[in-house]
Amino acid sequence: MAGTMGRMYIGTSGLQAHQNAINTTAHNLTNLDTEGYSRQQVLLTDLSYQKLGYTKVGIKQTGLGTRVEETRTTRDKYLDNKYRLQSSRQQYYQAKSEVILETQEYFGETEGSTFRDYMENMWGAIQEVQKTPNGYVERTALVATAASFVERATEIYNQLRDYQKNLNDEIQSQADEINSIATKIYDLNQKILKCEAGEIETANDYKDARNQLLDELSGLISIEIKEQSNGTVNVYAEQHLLVSDDRTFEIGTEPVAPGSDLLTVFWKADETDVFNLERISVAGDNSDTGSLKGMLSARGDYTPDYTHIPLRENFNTEAEYQDALVNYNRTLSNRDVSAMIAQFDQLIHGMVTKINDVLCPNTTITDVNGIAYTVLDTEKAGKGFGEGNEVQGIELFVRKGVERYREQTITVLDENGNQTQQTVKIFNPENPDDYYSLYTVGQIQVNDRLVKDPALLPLTRVNGEEYQAVADELLQLWNNDFATLDPNTLVMNNFNNYYAAMVGDYANKGYTYSSIADKQATLVNEVNNQRQEVVGVSSDEELTNLIKYQHAYNASSRYITVVSDMIAHIIEKLGA
Repeated sequence: MAGTMGRMYIGTSGLQAHQNAINTTAHNLTNLDTEGYSRQQVLLTDLSYQKLGYTKVGIKQTGLGTRVEETRTTRDKYLDNKYRLQSSRQQYYQAKSEVILETQEYFGETEGSTFRDYMENMWGAIQEVQKTPNGYVERTALVATAASFVERATEIYNQLRDYQKNLNDEIQSQADEINSIATKIYDLNQKILKCEAGEIETANDYKDARNQLLDELSGLISIEIKEQSNGTVNVYAEQHLLVSDDRTFEIGTEPVAPGSDLLTVFWKADETDVFNLERISVAGDNSDTGSLKGMLSARGDYTPDYTHIPLRENFNTEAEYQDALVNYNRTLSNRDVSAMIAQFDQLIHGMVTKINDVLCPNTTITDVNGIAYTVLDTEKAGKGFGEGNEVQGIELFVRKGVERYREQTITVLDENGNQTQQTVKIFNPENPDDYYSLYTVGQIQVNDRLVKDPALLPLTRVNGEEYQAVADELLQLWNNDFATLDPNTLVMNNFNNYYAAMVGDYANKGYTYSSIADKQATLVNEVNNQRQEVVGVSSDEELTNLIKYQHAYNASSRYITVVSDMIAHIIEKLGA
């Protein structure tokens, strides 16, 4: 009788186990279209065995039913990690591509009026002056064209600089989003820990929500996930702990340097930088990851000028130049917007200073003490045209805060070796350490004296004749090479070729970033499809399981009915 009654529990265990399986299958079906949901799977195993004795070949035992060993999610950690890595790389290049696309528009290359037009207008105005150097109309047109040229260059410079600042909002937003996701992951860790502490339930839905957050986080920053034995995860971002068992480590924002308008990100806990942007990101070491890093890398750490591009002639030794070149490659060449600003400023500086040097040529003289001075070359310099305008040293482009020359009386030796006093115009040189002394986009404007009276342009000889040689030299500037686009190349360019190379280089960068982002998006989609084959819910498969578990449930129910009938029959017989 006891054995017979015990058989009732075998059927009961079947009912309970398959009821659980039916519920899990129904849960899968109801979440068929739920984003981030992972298919759950019930694993059944035999409950235990009762030993009845021994036989000649082994132990005689009988089974006591079935039980649910585990309700697990069907995830593939390898595919999860692969998806997050490829998604992170896709977001990195997508961010850089968007930054390049935005900055390119400022030059108008995709619109009707481009900066190239302003350069061609300058060349056209100089062509007309070359034909008639003393022509007042031609001089007026040149001054007006130069003013438009500087105005447009300044507008582009300000747009690039403002865009760098405006990226602060997006950087702050992404840093806040990382902190928010980290907090949510920590909260889910705690819920999972509580749910699974009794080793009775599995927090699969919580884990699905956590995995979805990890997917989102990987697009913002490179992450590494270490799963703990208690079901929680530790999350590392850029090799720094972001989420641990007992806390989260927040990312903060601060100026790149004191007084800077640009923000960077740092770890609040130890005040270290989140990213090492001086290390050039490459695909081989998976350092090209995360939209936040891509944005910071594309933006740059500061707003440079032409002095940040090293030129060999500015250094005393080759070793000093090589050190400067290494620093340029580490801090500027791989910062797309900053490098663009520096290269654009180098173009404007080259055009402005070379035009000024033709109109106001300099020479070097030495005083009796052996001190050398760079002064206006009065023998080569032209003068203004017309009575009262016979003035030398009037430059077309001026620095807002520094005059081109200062008058000073020095003592020199004449041809006979006698000391004589000479009043000269000493050139105020550019000083890389003094921003206001530079002929940089933010500090130049057309000479107000020429705006008021274009006749002051020094294109006239002392005797009032046209100074054709100066006008010819101005026109020749457009054919002369003046700089390489990048110190890492040896190709010299004239003004037009330099601009074309600059625009073309950034168009190629934008195309490259966009192409990589598109390829990564395809790869991410492929990996995600592979993930969905594992974690996705198939309605056909679940309906098949539902029928299978329903039949098993019915079989257990019939088994209980048979056992019940047997017990009733025994009771009836014994009662009789």
